[in-house]
Amino acid sequence: MADSEVFRVMLRMEVLPGKGEEFEKVWYESAGTITGQRANLGQWLSRGDEEEGVYYIISDWVNEELFREYERSEEHVVHRGKLHPYRSKGSMQTMRVVHNLVGAGAPA
Repeated sequence: MADSEVFRVMLRMEVLPGKGEEFEKVWYESAGTITGQRANLGQWLSRGDEEEGVYYIISDWVNEELFREYERSEEHVVHRGKLHPYRSKGSMQTMRVVHNLVGAGAPA
């Protein structure tokens, strides 16, 4: 999607010491809750290299309105509750994708 209006959400989560592997498993097992949303374009879990126990969850949505609709839903509250026991703190940033350039090494 070049020059899109994709709405991107980036969560930064600090996971409790020794809980990273379990957190990754629970995230993966419950990820379908997000990717199953009609407005979700995809999501990614990344483990930070610089800080122990820091993870980033990035999800793309067709627009902010539909993301906020999901964010206010009971389904979101239940999903968030599955990850909460592993989290010591976190933050959320939102943004809009201005340009998306696919690199030569990406699959066709």
